[in-house]
Amino acid sequence: MKQESNNHTSQIQQYDVVIIGAGPAGLAAACRLAQLRKDNPISICVLEKSNTIGGHIISGALFETRALDELFPDWQQTDCPVTTAITDTTTHWLISEKHALPLPQSVTQQTLDTHSCYVISLGLFCRWLAKQALQLNVDIFTGVSIDTIIYGTHPICDKKNLSIDELVTYEKNGTKYVAGVKTKASGMNKHGKSSDDYKESVNFHARYTILAEGSRGYLGKEVIHRFKLNQHSQSQHYALGIKEIWEIPQQQHQIGKVVNTLGWPLNESHSTGSGFMYHLNDNKIAVGLITDLDYHNPYMSPFHEFQRLKHHPLWASVLQGGTRISYGAHAITKGGLASLPKQAFPGGVIVGCDAGTLNNNNVKGCHTAMKSGMLAAATIYTELTNNESYTEPLYQTLFESSWLYTELSQTRNTAANTHHFGQIPGYIANYIEQQYFDGELPWTLPHSIADRTALLTTTQTQPIYYQKPDGKLSFDIASSVALANISYRKNQANHLLLHNSNLPIEQHFNYFNEPSLRYCPAGVFTITEQENKKIFKIDASKCLHCKVCDIKDPSINISWIPPEGGSGPNYSDM
Repeated sequence: MKQESNNHTSQIQQYDVVIIGAGPAGLAAACRLAQLRKDNPISICVLEKSNTIGGHIISGALFETRALDELFPDWQQTDCPVTTAITDTTTHWLISEKHALPLPQSVTQQTLDTHSCYVISLGLFCRWLAKQALQLNVDIFTGVSIDTIIYGTHPICDKKNLSIDELVTYEKNGTKYVAGVKTKASGMNKHGKSSDDYKESVNFHARYTILAEGSRGYLGKEVIHRFKLNQHSQSQHYALGIKEIWEIPQQQHQIGKVVNTLGWPLNESHSTGSGFMYHLNDNKIAVGLITDLDYHNPYMSPFHEFQRLKHHPLWASVLQGGTRISYGAHAITKGGLASLPKQAFPGGVIVGCDAGTLNNNNVKGCHTAMKSGMLAAATIYTELTNNESYTEPLYQTLFESSWLYTELSQTRNTAANTHHFGQIPGYIANYIEQQYFDGELPWTLPHSIADRTALLTTTQTQPIYYQKPDGKLSFDIASSVALANISYRKNQANHLLLHNSNLPIEQHFNYFNEPSLRYCPAGVFTITEQENKKIFKIDASKCLHCKVCDIKDPSINISWIPPEGGSGPNYSDM
């Protein structure tokens, strides 16, 4: 298997297509492009910030094979790790901390359909996809963080028949396009000085660049802003997904069983989201809580809500006597079609969760991410065969004629229904829309309030007090983060940028009791006292790359940027 690290001998690498991110979208794009090129000398590479494929990947994950069937029709005759078919699906409304109401399948089949689906480890699946890409002669570089995008400017002679106004604007600003990326140098300390193991950055020049970084991608944010790709979209919306893998007693395990829960405990804080239990093979079970990040109460902690959830009898009866193996967390892009930015830009396409292609109706995003990457590959291949470079691929036309667009269009009101009407009325509205109208209602509900602006002040809300963990079903943050196999080189620069060091204490603490102390699922942010003065501290060595601080901070005062390549969690089977 050909797989290379970031120990490059040259400081410039030239490819026809560079793909950022070795998740399902990026790897599907690489495989499809490699299949299309046949004998054409199109060079392709994938850059992944984790040291291992799948090391930063975390998802539920319910998997629909529609895109995989198109990409590799014979996947079932291979060693593809999509083997655990869903055998049973139940949904429960948790009325209280002790009681649950099972919902009939006639109510849930349209909103949480898992027919002909599988439960998988997305990390294992991405490693299999990477193997297919390598066999198709795609270069994969791991442990590579991207520092900046390389922009180019079209020469003025390329433009003809410009009006006077266009000419003035053109000469002033130029027409920008993405021409590749520059990797992050490693071995720099916090003061910007190089150490003995310093490695210079590398420029990856490309005729086309595909951004597939996952939810709230660093480069995706920049490109969306630079090219105004979201000027016709509603605000994007996110959730925080927290997940654990357990090994449970055999008598409590039902391979292929899927359990979804709604209601408690999130409803007590007037928040929305859902819990999940997916029975994997080998007596393992994936459990988690998805918390919508438009919640109002600043005292709410998604991590501690998840720990409470596991004490509900429905959950405790399955987990009791089990052993927790893994822990992780990541943001989920869930605004849907109305929040989807324009995905093509001069020189490339933004795909998958980097753009927001999740089907929010059933929280399945692997197959949609793959399809968006495959569509990007097809449009870029057309540009390359026409000997084009740095143009804006005609992605939108292909996208709107695909099943991906149809699927996202049919579920475009799912998030808005829940956020407008609440969990139960919103669930009913989604059921009616899907069951009786097949998602074809002639309107799109507005949903334009950003998640970070949803917080109310402490004077408008009630404190939430969480019990201490019992160490059997519920745990503290420190012991949880220890299961994520986090690794950072000592003394590297902080990758969590605090733009105004006074805001957390002088404003956020007074208004919101500083919400980062609770929204972060890794305990990165703390407040200490020194000489009777409060000090806000950031311990970036605990960071899981979940990016919630980049989303939920009420003043946009914290920005996540990529650390050195290979830094962060190292998930094995998430």
